[in-house]
Amino acid sequence: MDKEMIRRCTEAMNEGRMSRRKWLQLMLASGLSMSTISAMLANTGVLVGRADAATPLRVFNVPKFTGFVYFELAKAGGEKACKELGAQQIYIGTTTADVEGQVHVLQNIVPQRPDCIVIAALDINAPVPTLKQARRRGAIVVTFDADVAPAGRDLFINMAPFDVQARAMLESALANAPDGGKAIWIAPTPTVANFISQKKAIDDLIAKDPKFKSIQFVDTLYANDDADKSYSIGTSAMQAHPDLKLFISGSGISTPAINKAIQDTDRVGKVFATGFALPSTMKTYLSSGTCKQYALWSPYKYGYMATYFAILLKSGKIKNAAGVAVDVPTIGSRTIEEGSVADLSSMLFFSKGHDDFDTATPMT
Repeated sequence: MDKEMIRRCTEAMNEGRMSRRKWLQLMLASGLSMSTISAMLANTGVLVGRADAATPLRVFNVPKFTGFVYFELAKAGGEKACKELGAQQIYIGTTTADVEGQVHVLQNIVPQRPDCIVIAALDINAPVPTLKQARRRGAIVVTFDADVAPAGRDLFINMAPFDVQARAMLESALANAPDGGKAIWIAPTPTVANFISQKKAIDDLIAKDPKFKSIQFVDTLYANDDADKSYSIGTSAMQAHPDLKLFISGSGISTPAINKAIQDTDRVGKVFATGFALPSTMKTYLSSGTCKQYALWSPYKYGYMATYFAILLKSGKIKNAAGVAVDVPTIGSRTIEEGSVADLSSMLFFSKGHDDFDTATPMT
């Protein structure tokens, strides 16, 4: 088969006039190697990951843990991206925030030769050796919500630049306590990448913007993304710091749990817990005045964008290079920056009467 015939067959496949399986049979019959055929498939953008051209890409979605509504929404977004692009999503993870458990999940995935892994990592470094192994076997690894060391992934989809996240949390803090005051930062563990970066950005912003200088951090506490532990350390912290004014956290589990602790200890209006949280967990606290404002982005769109980029990278439709812009449906144009990072950048403020994704106020 000459080059012109190969071109015509490929064109017919892309236009739907020839099945992928038939195309593959013809390419093999022409004497082309599988490596050459794989390169041709990548160049044409056909969504296949293995030798069987009729098999869709398999995207393994690995959350920090299953059963939490945030990651269930991200899962739904990922499923939507897979349906639009002809891929298959496999959702798998531990039921608790278990670093070793997440690594074990990844170790079980690697022998299955995944085409893509979309992961919210529980630790910066622990998953990296396994993710590197997956990448050597051809997988595209896209992190979201919490990154790993760059050697372990191809691309990180960030919810927003960390200085934007910091400003959203500090704006929410002042919306609750206009005069600022003593504050405590709540994180899951010392090694979750996004929380490290969030706190650094918060400290930098307080140092350079006089608007936020009234907020003074007196401690950092770790709650392991656990509601009971968040409630307990919140209660203890209020006892240890009678003049405490604010809890600030990027944890969608810790923020509502500490709001409950504030209610149960009769400190409503005296202490506030804000940062990031889910609307379904915070409506009662907005309604009662326990919390006046918090921030978040759409987890659904987050999962959608992470999966969308993973599939486009694997299928060869985009290059992983700084400056590459992608028009993401329902989200808009997003650009890959230096360090292989792209931002969702759809921050929202939630307050009483603006307490769901449809009515929340976009951050400007």
